[in-house]
Amino acid sequence: MQKKGIRQQYIKVFVVSIVITIVGMASMYFYASNSWDELEDQQQDAYTKSKLVEEISDSIQDLFFRIRGYYAFQIEEELNYAYQALEDIHAHSKEFKSFHLNVEEQQIIAEIDNFLTEYENVTLPKAIQFVEENDYDGLRNLANSGTNLTVNSFIKYASEYENSSKDKQRNADDYTMQQTKNFFLIITIFGFIFLLIPIYMIWNVIHRVVKPIEDITRAADQYETEGTVLFQPIQRKNEIGALSQSIHKMMERIQMNEQELLSQNEELITQQDELFSRQTKMEFALSEARFSRIRLERYNGLSHILSFSLDKQEVCDQTSDYLNQIYQSDLGFLWLPRSGIHTLKGISQEFFDEIKRERLEYIKTRLETEPYFIIKREAEYEKGIADNITYVYDFVTGVYNVANELSVVSVLSRIGRPFTEDDQKDLYGLLKRIAIAVDRIEQYELISHERQLNQNILDSINEGIRFVSNRDENDKYNAALFDLLGMKPETEHKIWSREEWTEVFLKQIDDPVQYKVFLDEANQSEATEFINNQYILSLPSNESRVMNVYSVPIIIQDEKVGTIFVHRDITHEHEVNKMKTELVSTVSHELRTPLSSIVGFSELLLNKDMDDTRKKRYLETIHSEANRLTALINDFLDLQRMESGRQSYTVDDISISEVAEKAVANLLIQSPRHTINVQDLTYSSIIRADYDRILQVFMNLIGNAIKFSPDGGSVNITLLNQQDAVTVSIADEGIGIPSDTIGHLFEKFYRFDNSYSRKIGGTGLGLSICKEILHHHNGQIWVDSEENVGTTIFFALPLKQQLPTEKIDSNKPLVVIVEDNVNISLLLGGELASNGFSVIHHSKVNKAFACIEKRRPTAVVVDLMLDEGENGWDLISQMKNHTQTESIPIVISSSLEKEPLLMEKFHVSEFLTKPYPLSDLSSIIMETIERSDGLILYPEND
Repeated sequence: MQKKGIRQQYIKVFVVSIVITIVGMASMYFYASNSWDELEDQQQDAYTKSKLVEEISDSIQDLFFRIRGYYAFQIEEELNYAYQALEDIHAHSKEFKSFHLNVEEQQIIAEIDNFLTEYENVTLPKAIQFVEENDYDGLRNLANSGTNLTVNSFIKYASEYENSSKDKQRNADDYTMQQTKNFFLIITIFGFIFLLIPIYMIWNVIHRVVKPIEDITRAADQYETEGTVLFQPIQRKNEIGALSQSIHKMMERIQMNEQELLSQNEELITQQDELFSRQTKMEFALSEARFSRIRLERYNGLSHILSFSLDKQEVCDQTSDYLNQIYQSDLGFLWLPRSGIHTLKGISQEFFDEIKRERLEYIKTRLETEPYFIIKREAEYEKGIADNITYVYDFVTGVYNVANELSVVSVLSRIGRPFTEDDQKDLYGLLKRIAIAVDRIEQYELISHERQLNQNILDSINEGIRFVSNRDENDKYNAALFDLLGMKPETEHKIWSREEWTEVFLKQIDDPVQYKVFLDEANQSEATEFINNQYILSLPSNESRVMNVYSVPIIIQDEKVGTIFVHRDITHEHEVNKMKTELVSTVSHELRTPLSSIVGFSELLLNKDMDDTRKKRYLETIHSEANRLTALINDFLDLQRMESGRQSYTVDDISISEVAEKAVANLLIQSPRHTINVQDLTYSSIIRADYDRILQVFMNLIGNAIKFSPDGGSVNITLLNQQDAVTVSIADEGIGIPSDTIGHLFEKFYRFDNSYSRKIGGTGLGLSICKEILHHHNGQIWVDSEENVGTTIFFALPLKQQLPTEKIDSNKPLVVIVEDNVNISLLLGGELASNGFSVIHHSKVNKAFACIEKRRPTAVVVDLMLDEGENGWDLISQMKNHTQTESIPIVISSSLEKEPLLMEKFHVSEFLTKPYPLSDLSSIIMETIERSDGLILYPEND
């Protein structure tokens, strides 16, 4: 019995070592983790405070930047940005005070809070008041009063605080690095101590395990060489002692049985020779069986591809792989001449092309008389490094199709190994199978092409087509049918069944019962005639379409195989017919009414005697009805000319307010029961338009307002500017327009139907004519109405862009501004005029240069990108190429990027880029008045 095993001893030592290691490492980890967390918190607080100080500084600078922008331009948006900057400063200050602060930090943040309170409640309101009163002297005195000392002090403190934070950060980093070094030193010492444990264990193993095992090994080697047992077992009560005693007993038993084993060994050697011979035969048989199995598996795989694949390249590649593996060819190719698909082995594409050019005719000639043949030739480059004569055997075979065209060609070459008769027959048989597969694929491609062509033809037709088969086949649809009916088209994952399609379709039409009768009648096998039907389709978008459908039976070999239903959208034709009917009705009514009055009063004047007063009244009535008839005919003629594009327009500069006053003056005489008010709120009402046509728009719209206010009331006309357009609104207090008819108001001959409109009459052409006129003038028209309250019609026309033409004062320095944007030109001109300059505006290069050459201005302000593709650099080039203008200073005022080549060419030395403070422009021109070197300045944004 063993008291203690080696395993238990070493496990105990190992466990104690692991426990000591884990405890030591855990202690070090917690110590290092706590130290680094504490240091990280301190660094994070310092970093956050530094960032807050920086953000407060940036916000204060942004505040003063925005305030100065407001002082300079009086832009309210800049003032709003300034208030937002104040809110940001308060927020950052509040967050900064939430940290632990030292005395200096508490003092500086308190000063900032006091300054903000003073600035926000006292200084800023005063400054705003000075700006609103244009008191810039007061504003300057306020700025010089020392209110910004606290801010400047804080900005300086922010910079110093950032440097101090960086120093603290570096000290913290140094401390962290020193702590890290100490930590790694402790780890190194601990690792060295832990290394002593395995050293001790290794020494112990060598002394107590390895050395006894070496003694046992030497004794075993001695027994093997000398055959004597000289080994004495080790007397230990452990595994080594037990092992040595077992080996000693084993040696004794081996020695006792050695003679018996020797005799048995001689008999086994004899049997081994016989078994080896049998094994060789079995391995050869297994190799043959394995090769046959592999060949059969590959042949089955190839057969599957030849039977089911629809890819010629795949058939070609897989067949070539099979031939190369089974018949072990060294060179060769497999070629499908009709499609050009091929696979090569051991030859280049260039060599293959050469074979087709130079040897194809020979191959065709031989294959016309024999299915395959062998070419034996002496190897050239195929010989490689062989010394003796080597032959190459080329097996050539091909198959013709029914059209006597070469379908498949194969050439396989072996170096030094001829093809047997069986190989040749097998290869030819395989090639015939390939030809059949290729023919099958070509037939499938032809059928697929025809099917796709037919489908494309059906999909390109605008009419929706549905084929309903009398056999157990799915119905067929073209894409246009789903678009017409607003249904989801078929996809790979969604196929419409006949019942589902019919159910969804019948829910969308107006008379599903009648259509179902038509459908059943058309689908009957006895129905062999054309059948027609009509229905109204309701789309999901609440749009309605009038559809016509007819059925056509498909008869093949005297048997009806199905029915084609053709759906046509006849909404337009239906609306045209409806419009024709309404037009005839409207025109007949509108023409007969004035004609009846004219004929009736004419008969009275001809057949009866009456006083002069009544004659005059009748004649006035005849004149009024004749004018009405003339206006009606003119409306028809105007609409016809507009639609045919033959309407002529005489465009000129006109004042739309004057046109409105003219229309009101004409209509006031005809409507004594109405009050027509014109309110002109425009600062500019000059447009480019045809005076008579715009007057016609006013007359139509104001006339409608009067006509559809049968009880009288006010008609209010308002003109105002919106951006670069003038907008006119004409509001009445009449019967209003139903909301569901507003979208149709501008359609020809449309008149909404109610009792008032039927009494009022009209052709429904006025609004459509107005729309056409305004559209030609790049304008817009729209309606806002509430039934029984009134209607407001709006239309807008673009203003004519025009530059100001101020009087030139010869006693002031002259500046020429070349700018195509009217607003910017006005802004720059106002700034220069307020600083004592006389200004001339231009937008064209040639006119501007002519003015500069004649006037010799003090300076020229140029925009680089002008209207109609002109370029400010062209003007600069003209000025620099003429001695009379080359010395005039030029200020470039543009939003374009800098162009280095042009800058170098024209010696541009300074830059000002939009947007920039307008005061900078005046200052720069002031500085350059005395220059005579033609300096070009490019204003730079602050």
